[in-house]
Amino acid sequence: MIFVTVGNDFRRFDRLLAKMDEIAPSIPNEMVIQRGYSAYLPKNAKQFAFVPMNEAIEYIKKSELVVSHAGIGTIILCGEYGTPILILPRKKAYREHMNDHQMEIAKALEQRTETNIHVVYQEDQLQGKIMEILREGKRKSPTGNVGKTNLIKTIREFINRTRT
Repeated sequence: MIFVTVGNDFRRFDRLLAKMDEIAPSIPNEMVIQRGYSAYLPKNAKQFAFVPMNEAIEYIKKSELVVSHAGIGTIILCGEYGTPILILPRKKAYREHMNDHQMEIAKALEQRTETNIHVVYQEDQLQGKIMEILREGKRKSPTGNVGKTNLIKTIREFINRTRT
């Protein structure tokens, strides 16, 4: 299963949903889409607006791949459960977010050696990258709560750097 999630931001992410819906028939895996507040209603995959957090976590655990915005919460959960994630960052230019911090997150993640995190910047790159990830079929061992611990450490380091 491929789980597509846009998180719970009130801004739409129709660009991701429309592309995933378009390519769903050509992807060999079942696709489940969490559309949030987006206006686009997928026709080629199971979809819903929101589910309780425990259900979202079950989708992440059971998925061969999660396709998502660059939301830190989703990225951390995928790491915790060893689920590969493909990120398409929301962009300010498309009014998908208030700024381009998701672009900054995606670029920072590309610099890491983490093999379970993949990034594309244009929706037309999604299908090829999804097929590549599915062919690899790699799933890492769950990390547990490491992501949250690392996030707290990173925030502390950032705060300390800005003070000097």
